[in-house]
Amino acid sequence: MLRGSNPGLWISLIVLLLFSGCAKAPVYTEQFESTNDEATVAPVVQPALKTPSSAKASVKPAGKDLSTVRRLITEKEVRKLQAKDPDLEFYRCIEILCRLNKKDKEYIRADMKHKRPLTVPKNFSSYKNWSPLPRNIASAGKLPKLILLVKNISFLGWYQNGRLVDDTYVCIGKMNTWTKKGIYSVKAKDPDHMSTYPNAYGYPAYMPNALHIYGRVWIHTGDVIGPHCSHGCINVPIDPADKLFDWTNAGTAVLITESLKDLGRDIKIARLDKRNPQKALLVEEKGKQDNRQKSAKETPKQFPGNSSKVTTGGI
Repeated sequence: MLRGSNPGLWISLIVLLLFSGCAKAPVYTEQFESTNDEATVAPVVQPALKTPSSAKASVKPAGKDLSTVRRLITEKEVRKLQAKDPDLEFYRCIEILCRLNKKDKEYIRADMKHKRPLTVPKNFSSYKNWSPLPRNIASAGKLPKLILLVKNISFLGWYQNGRLVDDTYVCIGKMNTWTKKGIYSVKAKDPDHMSTYPNAYGYPAYMPNALHIYGRVWIHTGDVIGPHCSHGCINVPIDPADKLFDWTNAGTAVLITESLKDLGRDIKIARLDKRNPQKALLVEEKGKQDNRQKSAKETPKQFPGNSSKVTTGGI
Protein backbone atom coordinates (compact mmCIF):
# COMPACT_ATOMS: atom_id res chain seq x y z
CA MET A 1 0.00 0.00 0.00
CA LEU A 2 2.82 2.42 0.92
CA ARG A 3 4.70 1.42 -2.19
CA GLY A 4 1.89 2.67 -4.39
CA SER A 5 1.67 6.00 -2.57
CA ASN A 6 2.43 9.31 -4.17
CA PRO A 7 6.11 10.37 -3.54
CA GLY A 8 4.98 13.96 -2.99
CA LEU A 9 2.98 12.82 0.00
CA TRP A 10 6.09 11.29 1.57
CA ILE A 11 8.03 14.48 1.17
CA SER A 12 5.22 16.49 2.80
CA LEU A 13 5.13 14.11 5.79
CA ILE A 14 8.92 14.33 6.31
CA VAL A 15 8.89 18.17 6.22
CA LEU A 16 5.98 18.29 8.68
CA LEU A 17 7.86 16.05 11.12
CA LEU A 18 10.99 18.19 10.91
CA PHE A 19 9.15 21.44 11.71
CA SER A 20 7.23 19.84 14.55
CA GLY A 21 10.46 18.58 16.13
CA CYS A 22 12.15 22.03 16.06
CA ALA A 23 9.16 23.74 17.65
CA LYS A 24 9.23 21.29 20.57
CA ALA A 25 12.92 21.64 21.27
CA PRO A 26 13.50 22.70 24.94
CA VAL A 27 16.59 24.74 24.16
CA TYR A 28 14.67 27.82 23.09
CA THR A 29 12.40 27.71 26.12
CA GLU A 30 15.36 27.74 28.44
CA GLN A 31 16.99 30.61 26.61
CA PHE A 32 13.90 32.82 26.90
CA GLU A 33 13.50 31.98 30.57
CA SER A 34 17.14 32.97 31.19
CA THR A 35 16.60 36.28 29.44
CA ASN A 36 13.57 37.02 31.58
CA ASP A 37 15.55 36.28 34.76
CA GLU A 38 18.24 38.79 33.75
CA ALA A 39 15.58 41.45 33.16
CA THR A 40 14.27 41.08 36.70
CA VAL A 41 17.74 41.30 38.26
CA ALA A 42 18.85 44.37 36.31
CA PRO A 43 17.05 47.02 38.46
CA VAL A 44 18.87 45.79 41.61
CA VAL A 45 22.38 46.41 40.27
CA GLN A 46 21.51 49.52 38.28
CA PRO A 47 22.41 52.16 41.00
CA ALA A 48 25.99 50.87 41.18
CA LEU A 49 26.41 51.54 37.48
CA LYS A 50 26.12 55.37 37.88
CA THR A 51 29.77 56.00 37.21
CA PRO A 52 29.47 59.76 36.54
CA SER A 53 28.30 60.42 40.14
CA SER A 54 31.11 58.31 41.56
CA ALA A 55 33.63 60.24 39.51
CA LYS A 56 32.33 63.59 40.82
CA ALA A 57 32.49 62.38 44.41
CA SER A 58 36.21 61.60 44.07
CA VAL A 59 37.11 65.07 42.82
CA LYS A 60 38.95 67.23 45.40
CA PRO A 61 36.60 69.93 46.74
CA ALA A 62 37.42 73.45 45.57
CA GLY A 63 37.35 74.64 49.18
CA LYS A 64 40.64 72.87 49.86
CA ASP A 65 42.63 75.11 47.52
CA LEU A 66 44.65 77.46 49.74
CA SER A 67 47.07 78.64 47.08
CA THR A 68 47.72 82.38 46.74
CA VAL A 69 49.32 84.69 44.23
CA ARG A 70 50.92 88.11 44.52
CA ARG A 71 49.07 90.44 42.18
CA LEU A 72 46.95 93.55 41.73
CA ILE A 73 43.27 93.33 42.64
CA THR A 74 40.53 95.93 42.36
CA GLU A 75 37.44 96.62 44.47
CA LYS A 76 35.34 95.99 41.37
CA GLU A 77 36.76 92.48 41.11
CA VAL A 78 36.14 91.84 44.81
CA ARG A 79 32.51 92.96 44.57
CA LYS A 80 31.89 90.45 41.78
CA LEU A 81 32.90 87.50 43.97
CA GLN A 82 29.53 87.42 45.74
CA ALA A 83 27.83 86.46 42.48
CA LYS A 84 29.68 83.12 42.61
CA ASP A 85 29.49 82.62 46.37
CA PRO A 86 26.76 84.46 48.35
CA ASP A 87 28.89 84.27 51.50
CA LEU A 88 31.62 86.39 49.93
CA GLU A 89 30.18 89.75 50.88
CA PHE A 90 32.53 92.66 50.07
CA TYR A 91 33.84 93.35 53.57
CA ARG A 92 34.29 89.67 54.27
CA CYS A 93 36.60 89.47 51.27
CA ILE A 94 38.45 92.55 52.50
CA GLU A 95 38.90 90.82 55.88
CA ILE A 96 40.37 87.78 54.10
CA LEU A 97 42.87 90.07 52.39
CA CYS A 98 43.65 91.68 55.76
CA ARG A 99 44.44 88.31 57.31
CA LEU A 100 46.67 87.25 54.42
CA ASN A 101 48.55 90.54 54.20
CA LYS A 102 48.58 91.49 57.90
CA LYS A 103 47.15 94.94 57.25
CA ASP A 104 44.07 96.77 58.46
CA LYS A 105 41.28 97.26 55.94
CA GLU A 106 42.03 100.94 55.26
CA TYR A 107 45.55 100.00 54.16
CA ILE A 108 44.27 97.12 52.03
CA ARG A 109 41.84 99.44 50.24
CA ALA A 110 44.57 102.06 49.80
CA ASP A 111 46.80 99.42 48.19
CA MET A 112 43.98 98.45 45.86
CA LYS A 113 43.28 102.06 44.95
CA HIS A 114 46.94 102.84 44.23
CA LYS A 115 47.48 99.57 42.36
CA ARG A 116 49.95 98.02 44.77
CA PRO A 117 50.20 94.21 44.67
CA LEU A 118 48.71 92.12 47.46
CA THR A 119 48.71 88.46 48.44
CA VAL A 120 45.42 87.23 46.95
CA PRO A 121 43.83 83.77 47.28
CA LYS A 122 43.10 81.90 44.08
CA ASN A 123 39.87 80.77 45.69
CA PHE A 124 38.35 83.21 48.22
CA SER A 125 35.80 80.60 49.31
CA SER A 126 38.65 78.50 50.72
CA TYR A 127 39.49 81.26 53.19
CA LYS A 128 36.04 81.94 54.68
CA ASN A 129 36.89 80.08 57.89
CA TRP A 130 40.64 79.85 57.48
CA SER A 131 43.20 80.13 60.25
CA PRO A 132 46.93 79.43 60.02
CA LEU A 133 46.90 78.41 63.70
CA PRO A 134 46.11 74.90 64.98
CA ARG A 135 42.50 74.42 66.07
CA ASN A 136 43.58 72.29 69.01
CA ILE A 137 46.75 72.09 71.09
CA ALA A 138 46.51 68.80 72.97
CA SER A 139 49.52 69.52 75.16
CA ALA A 140 47.80 72.69 76.42
CA GLY A 141 44.53 70.94 77.21
CA LYS A 142 44.94 71.31 80.97
CA LEU A 143 45.63 75.01 80.75
CA PRO A 144 42.45 77.10 81.24
CA LYS A 145 43.66 79.96 79.06
CA LEU A 146 46.60 80.51 76.72
CA ILE A 147 47.54 83.34 74.35
CA LEU A 148 49.74 82.14 71.49
CA LEU A 149 51.79 84.42 69.23
CA VAL A 150 53.59 82.92 66.22
CA LYS A 151 56.17 85.44 65.09
CA ASN A 152 57.01 84.30 61.56
CA ILE A 153 53.37 84.52 60.46
CA SER A 154 52.39 87.46 62.72
CA PHE A 155 49.30 85.69 64.00
CA LEU A 156 47.89 85.59 67.51
CA GLY A 157 45.29 83.20 68.90
CA TRP A 158 43.72 82.57 72.27
CA TYR A 159 42.95 79.09 73.54
CA GLN A 160 40.68 77.69 76.23
CA ASN A 161 41.69 74.23 77.46
CA GLY A 162 43.69 73.75 74.29
CA ARG A 163 40.93 74.76 71.88
CA LEU A 164 41.14 77.84 69.69
CA VAL A 165 38.62 80.49 70.73
CA ASP A 166 39.55 83.16 68.19
CA ASP A 167 42.53 84.58 66.33
CA THR A 168 43.78 87.63 64.47
CA TYR A 169 46.62 88.97 62.37
CA VAL A 170 48.91 91.30 64.32
CA CYS A 171 51.93 93.54 64.00
CA ILE A 172 55.10 92.77 65.99
CA GLY A 173 58.51 94.43 66.33
CA LYS A 174 60.32 95.72 63.26
CA MET A 175 63.44 93.91 64.40
CA ASN A 176 63.08 90.22 65.21
CA THR A 177 64.54 90.61 68.71
CA TRP A 178 62.20 93.43 69.67
CA THR A 179 59.39 90.95 70.34
CA LYS A 180 61.13 88.19 72.24
CA LYS A 181 60.09 84.56 72.19
CA GLY A 182 59.40 82.92 75.52
CA ILE A 183 56.72 81.98 78.02
CA TYR A 184 55.15 84.87 79.92
CA SER A 185 51.95 85.73 81.71
CA VAL A 186 49.70 88.76 81.65
CA LYS A 187 51.01 90.96 84.44
CA ALA A 188 48.32 93.59 84.20
CA LYS A 189 45.31 94.81 82.26
CA ASP A 190 44.84 98.49 81.48
CA PRO A 191 41.83 99.56 79.37
CA ASP A 192 43.23 103.08 78.80
CA HIS A 193 46.99 102.71 78.85
CA MET A 194 49.14 105.62 77.64
CA SER A 195 52.58 105.05 76.16
CA THR A 196 55.46 107.36 77.02
CA TYR A 197 56.39 107.37 73.35
CA PRO A 198 54.76 110.34 71.58
CA ASN A 199 52.34 110.18 68.68
CA ALA A 200 52.42 112.41 65.61
CA TYR A 201 51.10 115.33 67.65
CA GLY A 202 53.75 114.99 70.37
CA TYR A 203 51.40 113.54 72.99
CA PRO A 204 51.75 110.10 74.64
CA ALA A 205 50.37 107.45 72.31
CA TYR A 206 47.07 105.93 73.34
CA MET A 207 47.19 102.13 73.85
CA PRO A 208 43.67 100.90 74.75
CA ASN A 209 42.89 97.35 75.82
CA ALA A 210 46.49 96.86 76.92
CA LEU A 211 47.83 93.61 78.36
CA HIS A 212 51.29 93.87 79.94
CA ILE A 213 53.53 90.96 78.96
CA TYR A 214 57.09 91.91 79.89
CA GLY A 215 59.27 95.02 80.12
CA ARG A 216 57.81 97.63 77.79
CA VAL A 217 56.00 95.09 75.63
CA TRP A 218 52.21 95.09 75.69
CA ILE A 219 49.47 93.49 73.63
CA HIS A 220 47.10 96.34 72.75
CA THR A 221 44.81 97.89 70.17
CA GLY A 222 46.90 99.55 67.49
CA ASP A 223 47.66 100.22 63.87
CA VAL A 224 48.52 97.14 61.81
CA ILE A 225 50.17 98.37 58.63
CA GLY A 226 52.16 95.19 58.03
CA PRO A 227 53.50 92.15 59.90
CA HIS A 228 56.49 94.04 61.39
CA CYS A 229 55.57 97.60 62.22
CA SER A 230 56.04 98.12 65.97
CA HIS A 231 58.92 98.82 68.32
CA GLY A 232 58.23 95.60 70.23
CA CYS A 233 54.56 95.71 71.21
CA ILE A 234 51.97 93.40 69.66
CA ASN A 235 49.47 95.63 67.86
CA VAL A 236 46.01 94.10 67.45
CA PRO A 237 43.11 95.34 65.25
CA ILE A 238 40.23 97.02 67.09
CA ASP A 239 37.54 94.31 67.15
CA PRO A 240 39.72 91.33 68.13
CA ALA A 241 41.57 93.51 70.65
CA ASP A 242 38.25 94.20 72.41
CA LYS A 243 37.42 90.48 72.50
CA LEU A 244 40.87 89.46 73.68
CA PHE A 245 40.93 92.06 76.47
CA ASP A 246 37.53 90.94 77.81
CA TRP A 247 38.52 87.26 77.63
CA THR A 248 41.95 87.57 79.27
CA ASN A 249 42.64 87.38 83.00
CA ALA A 250 45.69 88.71 84.79
CA GLY A 251 47.96 85.69 84.99
CA THR A 252 46.86 84.22 81.64
CA ALA A 253 49.79 82.36 80.05
CA VAL A 254 51.34 83.92 76.95
CA LEU A 255 53.56 81.84 74.66
CA ILE A 256 55.59 83.63 71.99
CA THR A 257 57.16 81.20 69.54
CA GLU A 258 59.24 81.77 66.42
CA SER A 259 57.20 79.42 64.20
CA LEU A 260 54.64 76.63 64.27
CA LYS A 261 57.50 74.16 63.81
CA ASP A 262 58.89 75.30 67.17
CA LEU A 263 55.52 75.19 68.95
CA GLY A 264 55.68 71.61 70.21
CA ARG A 265 59.19 72.03 71.59
CA ASP A 266 58.39 75.39 73.20
CA ILE A 267 55.26 74.04 74.88
CA LYS A 268 57.27 71.13 76.27
CA ILE A 269 59.97 73.46 77.59
CA ALA A 270 57.37 75.87 79.02
CA ARG A 271 55.57 73.01 80.87
CA LEU A 272 52.25 74.76 80.39
CA ASP A 273 50.31 72.10 82.27
CA LYS A 274 52.24 73.02 85.44
CA ARG A 275 51.35 76.71 85.33
CA ASN A 276 48.80 78.13 87.77
CA PRO A 277 47.10 81.26 86.43
CA GLN A 278 46.62 84.03 88.97
CA LYS A 279 43.23 85.25 90.03
CA ALA A 280 41.86 87.77 87.53
CA LEU A 281 42.68 91.33 88.51
CA LEU A 282 42.40 94.67 86.77
CA VAL A 283 45.65 96.54 87.28
CA GLU A 284 46.64 99.84 85.76
CA GLU A 285 50.33 100.34 85.07
CA LYS A 286 52.18 103.29 83.66
CA GLY A 287 54.48 102.71 80.73
CA LYS A 288 58.20 102.72 81.35
CA GLN A 289 60.66 104.87 79.45
CA ASP A 290 62.05 103.17 76.35
CA ASN A 291 65.83 103.49 76.51
CA ARG A 292 66.56 101.57 73.34
CA GLN A 293 68.32 103.55 70.64
CA LYS A 294 66.46 104.35 67.45
CA SER A 295 67.93 103.52 64.09
CA ALA A 296 69.51 106.45 62.29
CA LYS A 297 66.98 105.93 59.49
CA GLU A 298 63.95 105.99 61.77
CA THR A 299 61.95 109.09 62.55
CA PRO A 300 59.12 109.47 65.09
CA LYS A 301 56.52 109.19 62.31
CA GLN A 302 57.77 105.72 61.42
CA PHE A 303 57.01 104.36 64.86
CA PRO A 304 53.58 102.87 65.70
CA GLY A 305 51.30 105.32 67.44
CA ASN A 306 52.21 108.21 65.23
CA SER A 307 49.39 108.13 62.75
CA SER A 308 46.18 110.16 62.94
CA LYS A 309 44.16 107.20 64.23
CA VAL A 310 42.96 107.53 67.81
CA THR A 311 43.50 103.85 68.51
CA THR A 312 47.19 103.75 67.64
CA GLY A 313 50.11 103.64 69.99
CA GLY A 314 52.70 101.34 71.40
CA ILE A 315 56.36 100.78 70.94
